[in-house]
Amino acid sequence: MKIDHDVLLFATRLVEELGESAIRISRVRLVELTAANNLRAAAFWRDVMHTSERLLAERSPALAPPPTSPPLAPAMSAQPATL
Repeated sequence: MKIDHDVLLFATRLVEELGESAIRISRVRLVELTAANNLRAAAFWRDVMHTSERLLAERSPALAPPPTSPPLAPAMSAQPATL
């Protein structure tokens, strides 16, 4: 598999700064460049869009809490305090 470091760097930065919006922004840019018949730039943004999707898919499970974690205990309990 050929790795384009510019695409990877750009997609990584977009995902870090924009999160889920990175895919939408890269898709809009791809459509604009395709309509303008700028095929080389459109190919770059297509790769950015796919790489952003992959990065978000890899990042999403890491952000979710583990399924076996117990719920957080409330700060104040309902038990009366003993002096």
